[in-house]
Amino acid sequence: MRLTQDLSRSRVETKYGVTAEDVPALLDRIPADEREDYGVCTLYFDRPDGTLARRALEDPLHCTKVRAREYEANSPWIWFEVKTREGRWTRKSRLKLTRSEASRLISRNDAAGWSSVPAGREEDADARLFLEEALHGELVPVGAVYAYRRSFFLKRDLVRITLDLDIAYHRPSPEPDAPGTDGMRGPLLWREPEPILEVKHVGCVPRTCLDLLGRLKPSNYSKFRNLVRSLSESCGGTDRVDRL
Repeated sequence: MRLTQDLSRSRVETKYGVTAEDVPALLDRIPADEREDYGVCTLYFDRPDGTLARRALEDPLHCTKVRAREYEANSPWIWFEVKTREGRWTRKSRLKLTRSEASRLISRNDAAGWSSVPAGREEDADARLFLEEALHGELVPVGAVYAYRRSFFLKRDLVRITLDLDIAYHRPSPEPDAPGTDGMRGPLLWREPEPILEVKHVGCVPRTCLDLLGRLKPSNYSKFRNLVRSLSESCGGTDRVDRL
């Protein structure tokens, strides 16, 4: 991922609802120096008592999301990430795991095969702390979200625009490396009917993006919150998280 460290670690994120029929015209209007297309699969974790999910539902501007993320299906690496939001700003702490390490983590095989949590920089401290919890069963996988992502990067302005298509929510896979499985994704729960566009910046949206965004409808969409909603509905619950 060709993304500067400052933007990937700390940024403001704004999201917008997009209709499927508007996507072709929108793609022609998004400014970019670099463009990439790839699949993103994200496995979310929670505490056994659902603490992280409840906080995300009750106070989405002040919450923490713990996840394992795969950016390409054939990549040898899985990112273990902790994403904390405080108001407009989000901060990300992350560690790079091998597929075998991630598989043991997802399969809840405790700390088997781990001599220690991988070392990292100071900004990786949150990820190391939460990984320790996950290895000892204090965090468990609750579900996965897949999206096909079209990414646009403006180098000088430090802005990244992503358009997520075909968003789908899944139960977690109990054996992510087993033959015939779909990685971290288990059974399908629900699919989003429309794409989501997200702008990630360092506090100020550049003029080059204002015309694009002025025509779009702001959204409070969250993959984690909508995953929680999908899980609740599949179990007969009534809690809902509005998409827009």
